[in-house]
Amino acid sequence: MSRSEIVPGLFVGSKPSPGHHADIDVIVLAAKEYQPPADLFPGAEVIYAPLDDDPSRLMFPDEIAIATKTGSRVARRLRAGHRVLVTCAMGLNRSALVAALAMHEIYGMEPDEIIARLRRARGSWALSNPNFDRLLRVVVDVRRQQRSHQEASAP
Repeated sequence: MSRSEIVPGLFVGSKPSPGHHADIDVIVLAAKEYQPPADLFPGAEVIYAPLDDDPSRLMFPDEIAIATKTGSRVARRLRAGHRVLVTCAMGLNRSALVAALAMHEIYGMEPDEIIARLRRARGSWALSNPNFDRLLRVVVDVRRQQRSHQEASAP
């Protein structure tokens, strides 16, 4: 399995082989077609986030919810000091989307910076699914608007 550290403690990689991953506390399984039982990864918390990587159709609402909720779960684990490995079949799109959402939540990075970091680490095809790119940008815009609204209504 190939993996890359994108920011401290956050790794993106291809589908993990069963077994103990000594330096990883949490494994996210984002490939819809690869959702093995958690007991195959002893010592790690397993988060299931089954996503499809079909760029020819828009994401379904449940897929959007899975991606955004999992990104927030990853952010919480990172803030708690855990080392998180987010995976999919090749470690390029589904895993990159979840990692990107977590990176924005923690660091407030802009989408272009997040994508550049992912591509430097994982290659030019990372986060190349246009639906995932679009979702990242929408989430960032919504969060920005929410922060702006909260700041404007604060006493």
